[in-house]
Amino acid sequence: MVTLFNKHSKNIFISLMPGLFSIFLTFFTIPIFLNYLSKEIYANYLIQHFLLSLGMILNLQIGKIASIKIQKMSLIKKKTLISTTIFFSITLSIIISLCVYIFLILFFKNNNLLEITSSFLIGLSMTIFYISLEFIIKGINQFKISSFSNFVFYSLSISLPAIFLLSDINNIIIFKNLFHISLIIKLIAIFYLLFSLFNLGYFKKLRINLSYYKIFLRRSKWMTLNSFYNQIYEYLDKYIIKIFLGPSMFILFTIPQQISSKLTIISNAIIAVILPKLSLNKGNIRQKKIFSANLYFFFYLMGFTLIFFLPFYKTILEWWLKESYNEYFLDIFKIFLLLTFLGSCSNIIISLYEANSLEKKNTILETFTIIPFILSLLLCAYLENLFYFAFILLLKEFILLIIRIIYMKNFILNYKTLILQIILFCLIFICSFLKYFNLSIFSVFLILFLTIYDFKIKILTDEF
Repeated sequence: MVTLFNKHSKNIFISLMPGLFSIFLTFFTIPIFLNYLSKEIYANYLIQHFLLSLGMILNLQIGKIASIKIQKMSLIKKKTLISTTIFFSITLSIIISLCVYIFLILFFKNNNLLEITSSFLIGLSMTIFYISLEFIIKGINQFKISSFSNFVFYSLSISLPAIFLLSDINNIIIFKNLFHISLIIKLIAIFYLLFSLFNLGYFKKLRINLSYYKIFLRRSKWMTLNSFYNQIYEYLDKYIIKIFLGPSMFILFTIPQQISSKLTIISNAIIAVILPKLSLNKGNIRQKKIFSANLYFFFYLMGFTLIFFLPFYKTILEWWLKESYNEYFLDIFKIFLLLTFLGSCSNIIISLYEANSLEKKNTILETFTIIPFILSLLLCAYLENLFYFAFILLLKEFILLIIRIIYMKNFILNYKTLILQIILFCLIFICSFLKYFNLSIFSVFLILFLTIYDFKIKILTDEF
């Protein structure tokens, strides 16, 4: 009997656990935030956490680069690279976060985007440092440790303050310290990773080799620029809505997106496991099979799960959000589910770019789309329509995904079939959104037939 449970699938499952717990927390905490906080306070709280994601850019990707390079190193060289990466990360986290803080104070002090405090400076510095630490832990295949810390740093730190809201009768203390509580929880995650590295013996006989900066410098510029584009694509729409349309529209747009974004837990878990694996099998037939198996695994698993629950989303959202439910939630939620699914497929493909040192190619692709994207968002703000924002994001993600698949076609088995399946999947959701249910059902049967006809059972069983 074939079993889909080996070391590879076990590591994916372990990496998946923080996201599953995050969904469980979100299930309880989002209604609490909506019912206990004003829209202005909740919007500012979310914006502060969104801005901390700048750490993904400002850490200059040195943690990710180290996690890739570490795969073929001896234990002594691993320890040296890890020590050097931590040294560079601490230095960068202090210098860069201080520069960003000064910049925000000078240019955005009187802006209604967020309240700029020293807490933000501390939080940004912690985020820059944490990201490098987490990549190092993944690079040495300690997925249980990285999963737990990821859950604490990203999920628990955002959701747990909602529990404190219930314990504060007048809500005065908690209102003023929501973000501070988050930072304390994030700090616990950082100490946990440092202790884990110490316990694993990576801090014994510390050596720092400053010449490693050449490795970081060579790949950092393209990976950082690509990460910068990702931040624009992922967060610029929210900033524009918050500034031009106000906190009410921001919450209405962000909550469905926040819920649907939980879908990325599976793609992120897959990426965390296969990135080192793809780096070890660079440029050979084995790499093509590994990548194709994981990409199709995600597509089949999540694609058909989303299709199966399509008739039940309204009932689920009404039951969950209760009086906070709005008809906009359902329509925007469907768009964001499709958008997040396509984005997750793209992120898996981007991991292949990074494993083969092709970050420059992906960055050039996104360079050509960034200006039209920004102009389109500004037009949406002028028209004051949230659906236009959602459709612009969806169109951008669809175009980039198709181009990435075509460019990396030599690494993807039956890439033409995959493109056709993606088009049908989009058609199912768009027709459902537009209330063309017969066409949506017909598309479901087409994608089912195509999947059964071309099911990748051999590569899936070999990989898992």
